[in-house]
Amino acid sequence: MKKSGLIILGLCLIVTSATAASLDEQTLSVTGTGIVEVAPDTAGVKLAVEVVKKTAQDAQADNAATMDRITAAVIKIGIAKEKVQTAGYYIWPETKYEQNQPPKLVGYRCTNELNVTIEDLAKVSRVIDAGIGAGASSVRGLQFSRKNDEEYKQLALAKAVKDAAAKAQAIAQAANLKLKGIRNIVESGALQSGMRAMSSAAGGETPVSPGLLEIRGSVTLTYQVE
Repeated sequence: MKKSGLIILGLCLIVTSATAASLDEQTLSVTGTGIVEVAPDTAGVKLAVEVVKKTAQDAQADNAATMDRITAAVIKIGIAKEKVQTAGYYIWPETKYEQNQPPKLVGYRCTNELNVTIEDLAKVSRVIDAGIGAGASSVRGLQFSRKNDEEYKQLALAKAVKDAAAKAQAIAQAANLKLKGIRNIVESGALQSGMRAMSSAAGGETPVSPGLLEIRGSVTLTYQVE
């Protein structure tokens, strides 16, 4: 029994010693950001058709006919059929409310949303104009992106590391600390974001400015200092 007690005591002493060492260690954590600007090569346009009819069947039929015309008009421009995809479909009753009166059903609203993926940015304005011309009620979204962006994400992360290192040097110098080495690196990822406006489309087409995408990388470095 005494032998067992000695073993337990020894383990307790080791744990206490390790904890004390970790508490005495000083660290400095800094987060760096790297930004790479790149031209987009793909656009996504969301076209919507919204109709209100007295019956759900009439609303659905009218909406479907208009959406067929829009799809045909977009494909005629040169957009591949598989690049045209339904993004949302909704149908619900329209109710009229009047003071001191029970709710009254006045019809049905049907909304259909279509996503068009465009890989030739010169066609973005034409897709929008063709969609509106064929009966689209609204354009509910226009987004630019870059398909193959892995190279730019890695470059953004490399810049983020350099940015974090420069910040650590500046902070250490101001605080009279010495950087002994990096203890830990945490990558927060690299994502496409934002855009800056460039020249608009010429002629009578809807003006569209692809701009430049920003690919942002973020990295946190933790240094051991003394």
